[in-house]
Amino acid sequence: MEKKAKNLFIVALSCFAMVSCKKETIKSIPTTDSTSIKIDALKTDSAVINPSDTLKSLVDKSVIGTHLLTNSSITPRLKTLLGTEYDQMVKYWNTETPFTKEGDILHAGGCKQHDCTTYSYDLYIDAKNNKINVYKFSQSKLTVFAEDNFRIILKDSLLQDLNTKKINANIEKKF
Repeated sequence: MEKKAKNLFIVALSCFAMVSCKKETIKSIPTTDSTSIKIDALKTDSAVINPSDTLKSLVDKSVIGTHLLTNSSITPRLKTLLGTEYDQMVKYWNTETPFTKEGDILHAGGCKQHDCTTYSYDLYIDAKNNKINVYKFSQSKLTVFAEDNFRIILKDSLLQDLNTKKINANIEKKF
């Protein structure tokens, strides 16, 4: 009789353990993945208020891949800065260099595929001062678009790269 009570106790304890460890069901699955999280981070106002928080993660990423020109919080600023030139920049930003960072300045370049000498753009974002500059090289002419007339001061390799582009485009060195 004692053995029967012992077995009954073990069965009851096992049943209790199984009931108390019931499986939790997931009611909803998050709809984001790592890509949408990064894109959503660019859509927030923090990129406009303090771009260093979200933009520093762009280093080594492409402008096209991050949709920075067409679908970010910076897009309206670029449209305002470039005006009628914005659509042309988006259209001809085919061949590109990924973002690099020097100090507080992010830089990426893009140009018309198979014709970089006709249309080439350099995008500079000063994360510290929250300003954007776009340099457009077109047919031996350089046009600088400076947000709020704020010229980002380029140094070291950024300045050297810009001067090399000027020489290659037959543009006088003024900057």
